Amino acid sequence: MDHPRPGLKYVDADDLDNSTFDFDGIDVVDQSGEKLGVVDGFIIDVNESRPYHVVVEAGHWYKHKHFLLPIGHARLDTGAKRLTADVSRTRAEAFPGFSRGEFDKLTDKDMDQMAYSSVEACSDEPIDRGVGWASWTHYEYPSWWDASYYRPAGTTAAGSIGSTGSARATSGLSSGS
Repeated sequence: MDHPRPGLKYVDADDLDNSTFDFDGIDVVDQSGEKLGVVDGFIIDVNESRPYHVVVEAGHWYKHKHFLLPIGHARLDTGAKRLTADVSRTRAEAFPGFSRGEFDKLTDKDMDQMAYSSVEACSDEPIDRGVGWASWTHYEYPSWWDASYYRPAGTTAAGSIGSTGSARATSGLSSGS
């Protein structure tokens, strides 16, 4: 079965270009500094080199091994080499679990539900399920992301997909409704 959104892929942090910044295994903390986990990877639209979620390996405090943090809720602190989430650990406990091995098997409906559940855990604001989740501020293109971080296997800096900032355009992802 083809993935309902073929450009959307799980990309291991170790597979990103680490010449500028190495995301693999950096801490993810909440605003109080409490550790939520470490960066395992990202859910990226590989056609645009645009991230939508940080895949956080939570460790033993969380009911599942991984959860997805909407990219708009993460800030990169290069000096401290960590991502800071504007979501408390208590809120993070409400995130749905994420299985890297099952990602390619998710249906369009499953992906929408995961996005809705993640956003509902982040905020008390009601969400509009009538518009595509990828357009919500929760998934806003982060100023700290460089499109050149994602390079498909076999490409070099000169042959990367896009250039810095080129992926800032609105993605074609929608809820499919």
